Amino acid sequence: MGENLPKLNDDAGISINIKWLIQIVILVGSAVLLYTHLEGRITDTESEAKALRFNQNTYVFPDIRVLESELLEIKLERERVRKDIKRLNEIINEKANR
Repeated sequence: MGENLPKLNDDAGISINIKWLIQIVILVGSAVLLYTHLEGRITDTESEAKALRFNQNTYVFPDIRVLESELLEIKLERERVRKDIKRLNEIINEKANR
């Protein structure tokens, strides 16, 4: 069975059709170009996701506790203003009745 196999040595050669060689080179080049393009897009997407996660709490979606505390302060200030207006109306009514 091993008697019909060609012998490999330093003088071994290979013959290939030039059209096939060009097609193989173009195919391999296209595959490499496609791979590098996809790798670049994946890297860009990963960096965008990291940036969104980093900015999520500071810029895009502020911390809900900060918003709640600001809302509470606004409500308290509104109540203070209402009470001040009520007191001022009472003072005006007292002075008007005199």
